[in-house]
Amino acid sequence: MSLEINKIEKLINDASNVIIMAHKNLDLDALGSSLGMYYLCKNNGKNTFLLIEEQKSEKGVARALNELKNRDIKINIKTLNELKFIINDKTLLIILDVHIPNIMQNTEILTLVNNIIVIDHHIHNKININNIQYSYIDETISSAAEIIVGLLKELDIYIPPYIATIMLAGIVIDTNHFSIKTSHLTYGAAAYLCIQKADLKELQYLLKENFNRYLQRQEIIRKVEIIKDKLAIGEGKAEVIYYPDDIAKVADTLLLFNNIEATFTIAKIDDHIIGISARSLGNVNVQKIMETMGGGGHYTEAATQLENTTIKEAKSELLKVIEKYI
Repeated sequence: MSLEINKIEKLINDASNVIIMAHKNLDLDALGSSLGMYYLCKNNGKNTFLLIEEQKSEKGVARALNELKNRDIKINIKTLNELKFIINDKTLLIILDVHIPNIMQNTEILTLVNNIIVIDHHIHNKININNIQYSYIDETISSAAEIIVGLLKELDIYIPPYIATIMLAGIVIDTNHFSIKTSHLTYGAAAYLCIQKADLKELQYLLKENFNRYLQRQEIIRKVEIIKDKLAIGEGKAEVIYYPDDIAKVADTLLLFNNIEATFTIAKIDDHIIGISARSLGNVNVQKIMETMGGGGHYTEAATQLENTTIKEAKSELLKVIEKYI
């Protein structure tokens, strides 16, 4: 399915105003794609807002938001309480880098708007959102930023160099420095952002990551179990709640090792939720395995979430499913 650029542009042009929202725990892909879409909407003459509820952000996002102010790049960022008075029947909500309501910046807004666009690159789950006018979800694409770059390029929309820098950081992080989910389109998007004068020195500052989260990932990798000589299973600590992106990164990293064809990372991602992130080089269909466990995705990239269980129980269930299919 290709991106329907004309339809997106028409929905924007028909709107009275536009609100852009991504997921909780903003990362640089969510922020970068939101900023790119912000400039697209502003270029079409629309009063546009970013809906961000969080008071604190990860270091890269916090630096990016602070630098936007320092560089006098004016972005209209509001909470829903500040936006309620401007919402009307023709307000357009654009949801980026997420399509699952409970992990969006704010779910109340879904009941207040009549027109919604969803654009995402994560594993496709059933969308439980009303009033969607257009949806584009493609888990084979590296990042939301790559999708938005395609729009900006096609419509010839100017973005400031620092916005290009943030978008490039989002692509670099989501592809693990171009080692996963990278196609010629990904390189093309990165090249386009460099043409827009993305600052490669500033990029290095944005890419710095949290040391403790890095150590947590390494601890999972250090204790990985290899089964059937080609499958790697990593387990998080029972007492630690991990970021979903971190367990996905572990699964991605494990694919880099010799003889490994598929990987599974199991960890607690909420007080009562165990997440499993699965990756494959293509010879093992991890989509089928995750779907059997109530999840879904692509045959090379899939995931599931299990409620009211433990890591040990989730692993036991996973091993039974693996025996069935492999």
